Amino acid sequence: SATSSRLVPVNGARLRGPPLLQWPKVKRAGYYNVQLYRGSRKVLSAWPARARLQLPRSWNFRGQRYRLAPGHYRWYIWPGFGSRTAHRYGKLIGSARFTIVR
Repeated sequence: SATSSRLVPVNGARLRGPPLLQWPKVKRAGYYNVQLYRGSRKVLSAWPARARLQLPRSWNFRGQRYRLAPGHYRWYIWPGFGSRTAHRYGKLIGSARFTIVR
């Protein structure tokens, strides 16, 4: 899609380490919701205040430990407005996929 062309890393990127995810800023967004999937499983939700998120090598999500293992990932990003507890999100900014290779 047109929006995925403005995401970093580029759609289909093959990476050896954790990427810095970046996307276009949205006016008046107070934060963003980033969701990361490995296959069909959601492995991370994050709410950065800036239009970027450095993925770590490992993290905890929903009481489980995950690591950025080799494989295929897809991420989605939405802008958030008001307080996080208000759950007011704008339309999807974009989504892209990347592959972690050894």
